[in-house]
Order: sequence, then structure tokens, then C-alpha cells
Amino acid sequence: MGEHPRFWVAFGILLLAFALSMVMSVYMVTAAHTEPMPAPPIVNITNDGGGSVAEYYRKYKAYSDAGTEIHFHGLCASACTMVLFTEFTGIRACADEGAIFAFHKPFTPKDGKALRTKRAIRETRKLWDSWLEELPAPLRRYLQKARVPSATDGDEQNTLLLLPASILLPKCSVTVAAQ
Repeated sequence: MGEHPRFWVAFGILLLAFALSMVMSVYMVTAAHTEPMPAPPIVNITNDGGGSVAEYYRKYKAYSDAGTEIHFHGLCASACTMVLFTEFTGIRACADEGAIFAFHKPFTPKDGKALRTKRAIRETRKLWDSWLEELPAPLRRYLQKARVPSATDGDEQNTLLLLPASILLPKCSVTVAAQ
């Protein structure tokens, strides 16, 4: 060991500490990657008539960010259909047999009735066009050609275009009755 034994002792301790830290680092990395991922949250939506577009957007954005799985049962109408927007890539949605999506063009309510002014008609058309751009291309093309009810243009507020969810979403592997 020569003339500096304390140097070699200190060097040995340092080398041992380094080796121990490397072993611990490797263990921590492998342990972190071997732990099972928690199951994504599951949300059941049953007979949702819609509501505020802004509220539904925030809700679906949060579901998308959380990687939520959504199971549809019954009716999903109006703002509820925003779940189909292509930007919500984190949502995994499915539908039970008999689930239905119901569409209408947006409108601005005032005193329980749809506004039908020229300005309201222009704004509704702009909003509908931007809404369509957020949908998957096949659904967008279908809705562009279909007669989609519009309260702003004179249809009753409860008039809807109904589409079976089975043509828009995969079937849920477990039905709500089995859960």
C-alpha cells in the first residue's frame, strides 16, 4: 500500500459508497418500472341530456387528461356528444347495446327560448362549423349532409337527430348490468 495508507482506506470507502449508490439507483429504477400501473378511472354515463358547452368541455378535458374510460348507456344528447371530439385523445369510450347519441345544432337560450336574431343565427352557424371540425371525419361528413335540427332556425328545442352509439363507438366489454 505504500506510504499513504489513509489515502487507500479513504479511496476504498469512497469506491464502496459509489458502488452502493449505483446498486440502489438500479434497484429504484427497476422497482419504479415494475410496479403495476393503476387502472384508469371508469365513468358510466347514463341518459345524459347535455347542458352548458363550456362545462362539458372542461369535464371531458379533465377526463381526457386522466385517461378515463367512459361507458355510455342510454342517451347522450346535445353537449354530451362533445365526448366524440378528436382532441380528447385520453378518453377511451365505449357504448352498451341500445346507447344513442342525439345531435342538434347549438343555440343561445334566453328566457327559456332559443334566440332567433340574425346575430344569433350567424353565431350558431359559426359554432356548428367549429363543432363539426372537432369530430371524426366520417361523422363530420355525415352531419354536414344530414338534416340536423336547429332551434335557432325554428326547430323545437327538443328535436334531435338520433344515431346509434354502436356506429360511433366500440361495444363495452362489460355492460352496466354486469358491473
